[in-house]
Amino acid sequence: RTRVLRRLLKKMRDAKKIDKHIYHTLYLHAKGNQFKNKRVLLETIHTMKAEVAKAKALADQAEAKKSRARARVAKRAKRNEKSSEQ
Repeated sequence: RTRVLRRLLKKMRDAKKIDKHIYHTLYLHAKGNQFKNKRVLLETIHTMKAEVAKAKALADQAEAKKSRARARVAKRAKRNEKSSEQ
């Protein structure tokens, strides 16, 4: 069973379906007998990939929000600078 799980992890890593961080975590879980069978491992992979994608989406949203705020502050500063010149 352990060989099957490790082989699946290796195939998915080589196919770029999982990154090296997820691979390492799941490899250690497989070594520690956390997965009853291949199906459970696949479910765990899907949930971990979903979590990573969600975190990435949230980070992108936060970065977009910060960039809009920076642009707004710069625009306000420019407007204040113009009005103080007059």
